[in-house]
Amino acid sequence: MKTLYCDGSFDWTHTNKTKEPVVRGKIAVSDGKGFDRVEKVAVGKVEGLRQYINIFELIAIARAIELAKEVSDEDNSLQLFTDSNVAMFWARAGKIRNKVRTLAHDNALEYLKKARLAFGGIVTIDTIPRERNRAGFLLEDELLNGRQPHDL
Repeated sequence: MKTLYCDGSFDWTHTNKTKEPVVRGKIAVSDGKGFDRVEKVAVGKVEGLRQYINIFELIAIARAIELAKEVSDEDNSLQLFTDSNVAMFWARAGKIRNKVRTLAHDNALEYLKKARLAFGGIVTIDTIPRERNRAGFLLEDELLNGRQPHDL
């Protein structure tokens, strides 16, 4: 079984400062053994929505599933760890409550569904404490090196 860790990063204070029609963040995926990815992600702005972190966390889960084949093409099962309970529950359920759901949420869920179908194997998603999330360490390094989530 392949094991991957994923995390998302987003600075909500930047949402209203940008004139762009998107908000920017970063996602990270790691296997803890040398496969490390940090990628920039843009999500279309949704009127009235300020907090996008769970959307970025959900995108990180989908991207980790996509990248699983690069880690190893031999095994068709994946154990995925995130430090976001919310994103884990959304990913497991494949849906988000209508009270919370926006177009940005729907797009992230659609991306996740496509990634799972393309993977074709068994995907198990669980939470892990933040201090043990290897992908989170990558995003912490980004901040320590002066690279903000919304930097181009």
